[in-house]
Amino acid sequence: MVLAILTALAVIALRLILFATGSPPEGMDFMLVHFLAIVTIVFFAGHRTLVRDIRIPFPSLVREGFKAAAFYAIVFGAFIWIYYRTIEPDYFAQRVDTLVLRGVAEGQPEGVIRPRLTQFFTPFNYASITFFSLLAVSVFNALLLGAVHHKVLRRYRLNG
Repeated sequence: MVLAILTALAVIALRLILFATGSPPEGMDFMLVHFLAIVTIVFFAGHRTLVRDIRIPFPSLVREGFKAAAFYAIVFGAFIWIYYRTIEPDYFAQRVDTLVLRGVAEGQPEGVIRPRLTQFFTPFNYASITFFSLLAVSVFNALLLGAVHHKVLRRYRLNG
């Protein structure tokens, strides 16, 4: 869990630095950083587990990697909610205005699209989408890296 906390703090710091420099990431622009963070967390959680017990079964390797990555997802999801509630609270209002202008230009009535967009674009929804996306990536990485630890790195460790 320590690695997950440190990694989350590093990613949060990077996001805040990008905001402070005037180029905050939008949408999926930051997902590559999350992918790298989750791969790192899952790999080292599996490695630590394998070092503790070389005979640990595959499901336990997957579980340990997923637990660490899920903790990262929780921390970052909470940060995203706080970020859009306190640091950049007008982001979603501006986003809705931009999308409403685009919709009106396409001939849609503003009275119909504005309430829908306002209801969808909220800090809670964005934090939830981020959390569940990171959780899905965590499952995939935990399975993949659990298999790598189980089939490849365990043999290397036994022979080394």
